[in-house]
Amino acid sequence: MEYNVLWIDDDWQKQKDIIGEAEQEGINVYPFESHEEGMEELEGRLHFYHAVLLDAKVKYKQDDITTGLEGLRASRDKLIELNQKSYIPYFIFTGQPAYMENEMFEQSYGKYYIKGKDNESLYKDIINDLEKHPEMQAKLEYPEPFRAFDDGIIPQKYKPLFIKVVESLRKKDYRKVNLNAQRDLLEAIFISLNNPIPCIPGSFFNQETPNHGWCTRFIEDRYTEDGNKKGHKLNKPIPQNIKSAFRKLKESTNGYSHLSDNDTVKIPFLANMFLLMEVLEWLPGFVKTHYPNYI
Repeated sequence: MEYNVLWIDDDWQKQKDIIGEAEQEGINVYPFESHEEGMEELEGRLHFYHAVLLDAKVKYKQDDITTGLEGLRASRDKLIELNQKSYIPYFIFTGQPAYMENEMFEQSYGKYYIKGKDNESLYKDIINDLEKHPEMQAKLEYPEPFRAFDDGIIPQKYKPLFIKVVESLRKKDYRKVNLNAQRDLLEAIFISLNNPIPCIPGSFFNQETPNHGWCTRFIEDRYTEDGNKKGHKLNKPIPQNIKSAFRKLKESTNGYSHLSDNDTVKIPFLANMFLLMEVLEWLPGFVKTHYPNYI
């Protein structure tokens, strides 16, 4: 498995060997010279990167000619903010002799790795950190479905549902209770297509609970009446495979209520899992085309 790591270091071109060295460990390193460039790239492609390397003294802005702790501090603070929504660990990789034995630096910024001395430990710790985190493992195996969350189409509070069903898949845990989690994720998609994306009419919801039948008919671009007999139609092109995916998910996730939570439903779970990922991969393109002002 390969890991994509963003590296912020104004002097990286003099240390190109690190890129090749890391590649031998399965780590693809993408270098940037300043905090400004690195964080802009990270925010724009958060779904692509798995970790970040930070130098101790680095340029804050692209056009700066001096380096200092300001760039490191700003990157650290930005990563703390991003980690409220997505897991993106960072590692300080420095060759600055002034900081190597500085206890206050470590107290302020955490553990650091010394270039040329700790390279092997750094690569090992990056891989160990990523391998043990459920969100990162899900993202490594299925990166594209995460774009719907990273782009703000589906609120971040629903992301644990997707991680849960991926974990169930990895563990081959096909109990009906995990089918319920798939149903909750389908509901989250319906809710998100009402708010923040103004696609599905609000009258198809009882507070935040969607009527699965009405929402599915609407996504199929079929004339659908709400509880007040008011008719609605999407009138936007939806690929037939996506219409079929919503229909199958609606029927399957609602069709096993007679079973106990511990009963095994392997085939329905597997079928639903990949249909959900297909829908999640489709969503960003659909929203970008028809609701660009809401992302």
